[in-house]
Amino acid sequence: MNKSNDKKKELFKYLHLYLSKKNINMKYVFIGIKTSLNQSNRMSIKQFNSIIRFLERETKFQNYNRSQIFDYFNSLIMCNQYPKEIVKYEPNTLSQFM
Repeated sequence: MNKSNDKKKELFKYLHLYLSKKNINMKYVFIGIKTSLNQSNRMSIKQFNSIIRFLERETKFQNYNRSQIFDYFNSLIMCNQYPKEIVKYEPNTLSQFM
């Protein structure tokens, strides 16, 4: 078994723990993350950002900062490979009417 699958199982364990809590308002977010991981083996960066505050409270990650947690789960996170193109527009002027 490779490291990515081990990390995926570990993340599923945490998600299952969070879903078992009664008074949590983010159940649909956790379910969406589990679905994404099952279908494509990856989750979006937004999904990861929504659970990182829970992960950083776990005993294993208490001595980690957010970037270290991101690096740990990086193989499960879908990052945009292509940056958005920045289109530079010329401002509107009245020079054609002068």
